[in-house]
Amino acid sequence: MQSTSVFEGIFKLLEWFTRFALTNFLWVLFNLPISFFVFTILLTDDVPFIVMNLLFIAVLAPFLFFPATSAMFGVVRKWITGEHDFSIIKQYWALYRENYGKSLLGGLILVPLWAIGIADIAFLVKQNIYVTIILLMILLLLFIFTTYFFAVIVHHNIKLFPAFKQALIFMIIHPGKSLIVGMMNLAILYLCLTKLTFLMPFLMGVAIAYFAFFSYYAKFKTVQQLKREN
Repeated sequence: MQSTSVFEGIFKLLEWFTRFALTNFLWVLFNLPISFFVFTILLTDDVPFIVMNLLFIAVLAPFLFFPATSAMFGVVRKWITGEHDFSIIKQYWALYRENYGKSLLGGLILVPLWAIGIADIAFLVKQNIYVTIILLMILLLLFIFTTYFFAVIVHHNIKLFPAFKQALIFMIIHPGKSLIVGMMNLAILYLCLTKLTFLMPFLMGVAIAYFAFFSYYAKFKTVQQLKREN
């Protein structure tokens, strides 16, 4: 009986790893040009070359990264809300098409904010450490807001600016949990980009999406329960 329980646990672990890996692989595949530029950045120390690649990424991000990431969040949402028996490939493609327009428009607004923040930090990092720290905190908040934006658009059938508003309100009224999730996701991002790069195709994006949506959905359910009780 004990050995059966162990085998069941191993099978369950492998099953979830396969789900995560397939979803993350689809995310990388749909971001293929951006994935290429990211890998080339990781392989060089040439600053002008890095800047050029970052510009290419910024241009492509609204059209590729944002729709692909919203589809990944949509798949993760199904897992967290209790749906497991579905074709990940078919569902990913359906969610990609369903949320393409909204996520594209969101990207056209958010990417310039990211570009300005990163450019400011690159310019000021050696000139004013205090301003750099403030900008890093702003970028952390923007990172958290961006992940919650994806959580909102895949969970609610609302228009773009109400989605922005809801993501912002959620981040403000749950600052502690938002910061914890943001720091955890930044740690995943840092480790996968610098130390454990072999995990990028299998884990990086989907792990971040899972933590972000799990945090959003848990608090959303709590709020809904309080409303019903009142």
